[in-house]
Amino acid sequence: MNNIKEILGLRIRELRKQKGITQEQLAEMINIDQRNLSNIECGVTFPSKSLGEIANALNVSLRDLFDFEHVKLTSEEMKNFICNSLDNLSDSDIKIIYRLIKSMV
Repeated sequence: MNNIKEILGLRIRELRKQKGITQEQLAEMINIDQRNLSNIECGVTFPSKSLGEIANALNVSLRDLFDFEHVKLTSEEMKNFICNSLDNLSDSDIKIIYRLIKSMV
């Protein structure tokens, strides 16, 4: 997945879902057709004219929209990063991560 349109589309979808916003709602907020937003999220089109509006609607900076390093990582790479990072966390942070993972499994 080296296509910037695909990676950006995944990031927009990720942020939209984190905010609990449907495609229809976001499309209405930025005044575009829902199909256009779907094409953006699927990596078919690049949201050149609506990029700033998407960031504003999702209440993130443009920089946040392009923060998709984690999207390019494999599951194995993410697991390794998590495991290696645990040694640098406080006990309270580890407890939080434990509860988060426990709630997901």
